[in-house]
Amino acid sequence: MQLTETIIEEAKDIAFLTNYEARLGLNLVSSTDENTDDLVEMLIEWSSDEIATECNRTFAKEKLKAVYREINSGAKRLQMTHYPIETVFSVVDGSGNTLAEDIDYEVDYESGKITRLKASWSNPTTVIYKGGYDLPAEAPKALQQATTLMIREAYYATLRGDATIRMVSHKDARVIYFDPSTLIKALAAGGAGSAGSPALKRIQNLLTAYIHIEV
Repeated sequence: MQLTETIIEEAKDIAFLTNYEARLGLNLVSSTDENTDDLVEMLIEWSSDEIATECNRTFAKEKLKAVYREINSGAKRLQMTHYPIETVFSVVDGSGNTLAEDIDYEVDYESGKITRLKASWSNPTTVIYKGGYDLPAEAPKALQQATTLMIREAYYATLRGDATIRMVSHKDARVIYFDPSTLIKALAAGGAGSAGSPALKRIQNLLTAYIHIEV
């Protein structure tokens, strides 16, 4: 099966945490240091992106057009990439017929599956829908916790002065940050001074239920 997606309404935010929530997790709520603020914002952004990549899905709510081609003969179910689904605007089959919900198909809004009733899907099938979470407000608690753990590891790595730290300029300030891929490797190896593999295992356990497996 081949899937082509066109974003109609792009997500407003991809972050699982607000700056305040991240600061709360780092015990930095009272800090007024601009460099720290820039650093926390950067860590939120790459940690959220890293988690979405690891889970093989987009969590942020978007409206999109999904066109499914080369659908296997007899296939009854289509998996949307953005879920939970908020609204299905239209479903058009390979013959150009607009299908009706609960008559021609049914929607599992939570898992993002659309199942054909009394028939099978034909090529190409086009679905226009909106799905995902309104981030960061609707972010699942498990993903917020995983993000907090990743941010915490990276933040304290900067304080330790790990060799894997990078530095970039931002306006008049210099911001220190941690390379996401390096962090994952360091956690997996139990890097010196880090939380080691237990932290990685905790993050992986939190993400397990949210991984999108393509079928």
